[in-house]
Amino acid sequence: MTTKFNFFTQREKMPDGYGYGQFSKTHILMLTIMCIFIVGICLLYRYINIENRSIIRCIIAISLVCLELMKLAVIHFTHGKVSEYIPLEICSFGSYSIIIDAFLSPNAYIPEFLLVAFLPAAIIALIYPTTISLPALNFFTIHQFIFHALIVAYALSRFITGEIIFNYVGVWVSIISIFCIALFVYIIDITCNRNFMFLKHDEGSSLLATISNISGGGHKYTLALVGISIMVIHIFYFIFKIIELIIIK
Repeated sequence: MTTKFNFFTQREKMPDGYGYGQFSKTHILMLTIMCIFIVGICLLYRYINIENRSIIRCIIAISLVCLELMKLAVIHFTHGKVSEYIPLEICSFGSYSIIIDAFLSPNAYIPEFLLVAFLPAAIIALIYPTTISLPALNFFTIHQFIFHALIVAYALSRFITGEIIFNYVGVWVSIISIFCIALFVYIIDITCNRNFMFLKHDEGSSLLATISNISGGGHKYTLALVGISIMVIHIFYFIFKIIELIIIK
């Protein structure tokens, strides 16, 4: 019996053997295309009139909203479980932060929050995608790459133009914010038997599987994610702080 699938088939329904694979030629090609896409947006943002930069920010914010709505619509009309795809992942909160940053009053910490917390998460999602079991020409694969590439492009565009002001207080504001978000989502995961933000166990990502194996899974896996997040935020803060001191200024 042949299992049928199409452009909109979800990961759970995809038969084995059709995925593009981790670090395969197809994956590397998609990463290359996304890098070109990100660089293009950053250059456009860098050289466009300052007065028009807000338009670029709003376009990216609206695009992120549309992508999430499209994903939910596809899941609904293909009889998938919408409750399992509610936008409560770490990069979903990154998109919410972009929407606030683009449309509402400027906040001193949100741009830095994007750069040291959500940018690393988006980069990891591109390098270690959860769609490796799907074909490259699949809606959910394309969605994952474009969605996370837009988050990367937004954060980097703000950074290379000197629009993000760094201070170490912002690092701990980011850490506390991530902790509060994770706690909120973890309560939902436990209550509703879900795995948003992959807080309970790894799912579809070789990186998360490695962390789970090393930590021993369960609560140790969750604590390991918290510890790694704090470390990554600090690493990205110091990297961008050095770049800011040497190059930007």
